[in-house]
Amino acid sequence: MNDPNGMFQLGALYHVFFQYNSDAAIWGPPSWGHVVSSDLAHWQRLPTALEPDTPYDNNGVFSGSATVVNGTPILLYTGVDNFTEYGYYYQTQAMATPSPLPPSNPDPLLTHWTKSAQNPIISNTPLGGSHSQFRDPATSWQQDGRHYTAIGGQLDCSGSAMLYSSSDYTTWEYVGLLASQTGADPSAECIPADNGDSCDQFGTGCRSWECPDFFTVPGLNGGYALKWSDQVLGRTPYGADWYVLGNTPGSYVVANDSSYADGLFTSTYMEAAYTPRLLDYGSIYASKSFELDDGRRLMMNWVFETSVGCSGQCSAGTAFTNASGWQGVQTIPRVVTYDPELNELVFYPTVEVEQLREELLYQGSVTLNQTTPMVTAPFINTSNDGRQLDIILNITLTPPTNTSGINSTFEAGVMLIHDSITSTRVLLIGSMTRVTSTTWAVSSLGVYVDRTLSGGATNTTYQGGHEGGAVSVPSGGLALDDLQLRVLVDHSLLEVFANQGRGRVASRVYPLSNDSWTVSMFATMQLAGSGVLSAVIYAMDSCWVDSV
Repeated sequence: MNDPNGMFQLGALYHVFFQYNSDAAIWGPPSWGHVVSSDLAHWQRLPTALEPDTPYDNNGVFSGSATVVNGTPILLYTGVDNFTEYGYYYQTQAMATPSPLPPSNPDPLLTHWTKSAQNPIISNTPLGGSHSQFRDPATSWQQDGRHYTAIGGQLDCSGSAMLYSSSDYTTWEYVGLLASQTGADPSAECIPADNGDSCDQFGTGCRSWECPDFFTVPGLNGGYALKWSDQVLGRTPYGADWYVLGNTPGSYVVANDSSYADGLFTSTYMEAAYTPRLLDYGSIYASKSFELDDGRRLMMNWVFETSVGCSGQCSAGTAFTNASGWQGVQTIPRVVTYDPELNELVFYPTVEVEQLREELLYQGSVTLNQTTPMVTAPFINTSNDGRQLDIILNITLTPPTNTSGINSTFEAGVMLIHDSITSTRVLLIGSMTRVTSTTWAVSSLGVYVDRTLSGGATNTTYQGGHEGGAVSVPSGGLALDDLQLRVLVDHSLLEVFANQGRGRVASRVYPLSNDSWTVSMFATMQLAGSGVLSAVIYAMDSCWVDSV
């Protein structure tokens, strides 16, 4: 399983589709799997929605999106064929709708889908484009009475989101370049492909864009977010998801093939260039968002395997994944919001996930200092052996006293103890700075997953054994009681959120012990000081149900 695809709400049900190879636990010609939920917490598996069974998609139903148009959900996807003939996947865009169409469809689960007789509905790339890098149409939006979608790929070797428009959702025309790698990152310089030279899909300087997403959220005041995915050979992680904030795109004018050099969307927000930012420091890719009827925007992310022996995104599999019989997971749906103080997007688990909480395992506070740096949270393991947990840790720091120092570093977090010799640490690392003679503030912060002792099939050298990075703090720093760490544990998947989603790490661990997992809290400080760690730990139930 890999990319999340068409996601939409129709009435009281939420639908999610995803890339799926039903034949083996490796990448292969994908179909679209399908699940449905009535509460965004419990999900029912449904039959495969789309199979690679037509001439234009017989090598795979690649990624795409869903848009509800006048009450009818429409799936846009990339169909690929002719790999044997061309040596690459020849890519065009296609669509499918439920059969029969709502509202006459008696099946609320929408288990039957029909591909359009007009497919492929978008078959021509712009000048400078290529049918080998032309995929993943985004959820469409309406403006000036027309529908618009963005398609990922490369134009003149530059990662690009190509904009197409339609009045009837069947006949589409190229409008222009919505945005490109050189627009989102002006330091990039791409050389057009000419004289038979081919573009590098995985280049360190220029590379293809996949899975574009274009949306707004409350508080952006007319601004938009553009998200894309890219892959770079030799980079760790090999695949990563990025976003920029930018200006209102305004009215689009149909462009000819010579006028797409400058993007219609520019990564300038609040009168300043917006540097691309990672959605997550961990192993996610191909993220996709959709809007609910209540106005919230949710995003889901594919988390790929990183176990020993994996290369890239582990598409070829390993002995370990082959023995497991599966690969790939999706994250918990994350609510996307905007923090105006930090000028950043925030991603945090939807509140509905709390419906999966089964039992309160621990609730309490401990004071940790240099004398007592770690305390185990005592709870009796439940039937899930401590491998499905929701851990919320609030941290209050007490600054050092009777010292002339003006800075003090700290670490604080939780340790998942897998057995007597293997464990995984999830932690905040930061600095406290003296503001006045009596007050301190957190001046820098980072969130990390330390997998160096996770053991089993965990690749303890992946990203140096530590996944994570900086968490933005306000210009005046954070109060010493304004630190939070949340860890959602689902067996091999750890979803980590710092300060209500301002820092994010989706990480994979593969300890092989059958022992029950326990949780400890720890804190260390450079100078004398202490920390009060207040934890709430829940056992979590499975999300799978037979019927929603």
